Amino acid sequence: MSLQIDPDGLDQAGQSIEGTAERFFAAVDEFSSRIEGVTAACGSDEIGGLIEQAHTAVFEFAKECFSEAAQSMADAGLDVRDFAVQHLNADNEVAQAFIQLTSELDGGS
Repeated sequence: MSLQIDPDGLDQAGQSIEGTAERFFAAVDEFSSRIEGVTAACGSDEIGGLIEQAHTAVFEFAKECFSEAAQSMADAGLDVRDFAVQHLNADNEVAQAFIQLTSELDGGS
């Protein structure tokens, strides 16, 4: 069984995940700007005030959840890209060890 890891492919995947997170952040911002204006439609009476309070609480909770999800996605993209770098560095270290070992076995020539 052979395991092939493509560091360039991992880096591209990480970049793609980060790009998706950026678009998600933008969508959350757009969503926020659209929703913030809705509270004016609740009215200024007591019932309208209660509806506005409930709306604001739900909106803030949803916004926080969406923002945390977008940040988690951005962090995951960074982690994937970091894994690609770590794998490439490990490959380079192993290659250097084999070059050194080969040189030593050949008598240092």
